[in-house]
Amino acid sequence: MTEKRKPKLASKFLVGAAVNFYGKPFCRKQIKLIHDGSLKKIKPPYVLVANHCNFVDVGAVMTMMYPTCASFVISVTQLVQWPKLINYMGILPKKQFTVDTSLIRDIKYVLSKNRPVVIYPEAKLSVVGTPNIIKPAIAKLIKMLKVPLVTVCFHGDYLHKPRWTKTKRFVPVTAEVKVAVTADEVGDITAQEIHRRIVENLTYDDYAYQLANGIEIVTPDLVEGLEHILYKCPECGEEFAMTAHGNTLTCSKCGAAVTQNKLGQLEGGRFDKVVDWYEWQRACVAEEVQGDAYSFDGFFRAEQLVGKEYVDMGDAHIVHNKSGITATFADREIHYKAGQFYTLSFNNDFVFLPTEDAVMRFKRQEKVGCTTKLNLAVEEQTAILEKNK
Repeated sequence: MTEKRKPKLASKFLVGAAVNFYGKPFCRKQIKLIHDGSLKKIKPPYVLVANHCNFVDVGAVMTMMYPTCASFVISVTQLVQWPKLINYMGILPKKQFTVDTSLIRDIKYVLSKNRPVVIYPEAKLSVVGTPNIIKPAIAKLIKMLKVPLVTVCFHGDYLHKPRWTKTKRFVPVTAEVKVAVTADEVGDITAQEIHRRIVENLTYDDYAYQLANGIEIVTPDLVEGLEHILYKCPECGEEFAMTAHGNTLTCSKCGAAVTQNKLGQLEGGRFDKVVDWYEWQRACVAEEVQGDAYSFDGFFRAEQLVGKEYVDMGDAHIVHNKSGITATFADREIHYKAGQFYTLSFNNDFVFLPTEDAVMRFKRQEKVGCTTKLNLAVEEQTAILEKNK
């Protein structure tokens, strides 16, 4: 059995080139990055955890800490989108929402070389500009590694390019840097307290940040794509019937319409906040999941990650019910038992489901918003199971 290769440390030359020719200009022209300059003064090794709303926060962290060069824990799915050069930028790839002991060895190696490691504990992009679930496992890892913990919370990052839109918006992005656990504390503090500090330090609400700071966003496609996230009509209760044009969301069944103003607030409907509408959907799904008759049924197209590309595997049928998720395609059936995932990696069109030997993604063939509902159902099902343990 061959020994696993040690991870490549970030090339200071390449990171410097990326920061100077891309990072700094981006943080001036595409966003207005506001920070106090303290991150570059913190001496490694340490683990840095940050919130994750889009890939601005990766470039921003890299720019804020340079000339210190970190290794970033990223999903293997991102290797498809980035060139081979990324392997020399200090990446530590892993499958999302799975246990990977080799990753821990890689992290220890990077820290032993006096480099920081950057982890995004939400493990996926924010859905509505507020935190995703942060599991206690990250705190246990910090406790085990016995190194200081630094947190960076970005405010406004989500507003630059919400996960559901195709366009970018120029906004001020504020980075809040804190040393959450010092070198002197890490040996004595409990994992529970570390987790509490992470959750507290990474609390954000980008729509509230927008309103409080009077950030006006004026763009012709203001809410186009938001129907993938806000999929259920608050007036008639119909699912997957929302449509979007310009700054208006409309239910194609009952005709109810709501607009979003330039400060991110909703007008003319039951909810004046995107977050409130989304959490109402969560409550509806939670009620469904608790019922014995609950079942999600959808048609998708299966694709398997082979090397750096996704290969089409044919039509797929995904069912989620009391027993978990079952994906059937190409004479194969993959079953994920209830509670196996506490959340899903998803976007407007895809759900990503890892297996032991592969990364699968499933492209929806119908029902705008079905990927969002499936994610909510998985989160609520797992929460119920954990509560009943």
